[in-house]
Amino acid sequence: MSKRVVWVWSFNNHQQTVSLPNGMSALLWPNKFQKEMRDLLAPEWTIEFISDNLSEPLPKAEVVVIPRTSRGFYTERAKNANVVWITGNEVATHDLEGIKKKIIEA
Repeated sequence: MSKRVVWVWSFNNHQQTVSLPNGMSALLWPNKFQKEMRDLLAPEWTIEFISDNLSEPLPKAEVVVIPRTSRGFYTERAKNANVVWITGNEVATHDLEGIKKKIIEA
């Protein structure tokens, strides 16, 4: 059975979009990036890219990936989660191997 990664791609409050964090919005081909990340982590890990609803509990997973620019929203919210903080630069430059390493080492 594979381990689960939840990646906070954007966040909302009661399903109303609040923000698309820096880096996630800078991508020209977000679907391509997400597919490449899924393919790179498979089959050991499954990854789900979500719009996190701040009015509900943070989804459970072995690892939660959160953009560092959103740290203010998640310091308290994710205190019991195994969090990997990533930069927008890592996403914008497609540092897939670097991100994978962070996830595996978390």
